[in-house]
Amino acid sequence: MATAREIITPHIDAALAEAAEQKISTDAMARIMFEKVLRIWRETRDPDDIMTELREAADHLDPDEDFMFMRP
Repeated sequence: MATAREIITPHIDAALAEAAEQKISTDAMARIMFEKVLRIWRETRDPDDIMTELREAADHLDPDEDFMFMRP
């Protein structure tokens, strides 16, 4: 059985490739994908849960930063 990542990744890759061909920025594409993610989440999650998810993601934007639970 396929994972959610295995299902969605080729679609996102194809959309980004098509956008590049059409000279549409990746930033514009990401903003629209983010808008769609929020719409999907609103169908099953409450606003506080969504805010918690977004804060957690924002807290870990730096790829060089260790997570709090990681040991040196």
